[in-house]
Amino acid sequence: MDYYDELAVTRSATDVDIKKAYRKLALKYHPDKESSPDAAIIFSRVAEAYDVLSDAKLKATYDLLGEQGLKQGVPDGRGGKKGGIYSFEVSPLGIFEKFFGTANPYAALMDISSSFEALTTEKPVIKGKQRTFDVGVSLEELFFGCNKVVEHTKKTVDETGEVIESVKSLTLNIKPGCKNGQRFVFDKEGNQKPNMEPGPVVYTVAALKHDVFARSGDDLVYTATLPLIDALCGTALKITTLDGRVLSIPVVDIVKTGSQKVISGEGMPKADGSKGDLVIVFDILFPKSLSETQRSLMKAAFFFPSKPTPAATSASQAFLSAANNPTTGWTVGFKK
Repeated sequence: MDYYDELAVTRSATDVDIKKAYRKLALKYHPDKESSPDAAIIFSRVAEAYDVLSDAKLKATYDLLGEQGLKQGVPDGRGGKKGGIYSFEVSPLGIFEKFFGTANPYAALMDISSSFEALTTEKPVIKGKQRTFDVGVSLEELFFGCNKVVEHTKKTVDETGEVIESVKSLTLNIKPGCKNGQRFVFDKEGNQKPNMEPGPVVYTVAALKHDVFARSGDDLVYTATLPLIDALCGTALKITTLDGRVLSIPVVDIVKTGSQKVISGEGMPKADGSKGDLVIVFDILFPKSLSETQRSLMKAAFFFPSKPTPAATSASQAFLSAANNPTTGWTVGFKK
């Protein structure tokens, strides 16, 4: 027989849980309320279960050795035996009367109910308020992970009303890729007053702003500001990562403000060992003004035919030769 199953409670049930379970089943299957043979059997079994589980020594022996060990004992390996300390010799009605103070189930329901509830209701514990603090954590610390130590001050008020302060070091074990807003809960580290259990203290990760990258979930966002000439003609971005590597990212397609380029696996660490992505967002810098000559040259470039005539080819080659001349060309030393 499984005494816990008989009372429909778990093995972690408290003494209060066991009392409540027996009270409910004993009143339901009492012979004066339920006359069926099955009810009599159940009434007897729950009485035995309660008799064992309400006794600390019997309960401990049953938990260790089971019903057979409790009643008959088991070999201890040294020629003797353990257990064998129990037999159910009290009548089920005797258990009922001892528990309720009466053998009458109706009287138990009407007269004993309120006092029983008072006996089996645990007094609520007054708990102090939760205290919450933010802890600034850099993006590099979130990337690599770290142990962030905070000096926590706890105030205790004694019976005389005197306030005593104590300082304790609390460690936040920040894993690589830890999210902004991650909470670290330290139970019973809050302030304490007489007759009050200290509440928890919560330290919350507050990601600090980074000079280069922004974070979006597991991704890192990099804003690349390009002059119009590079947006149109292409360039190579040099981006220094959080772990010190320099990425060379070719930009070969025409880009516009708001367009993106995703570099896989160059974001924040994930719990599974992989990484998020690096998202490059382009911001195009337009020139503040253009001279008439510049306007004309830009029009000429945009309208240059895809199949130029020999004259157009010769003219463009002469122009580019002059523009890109390493000594006198105006594209040499061009400043963005």
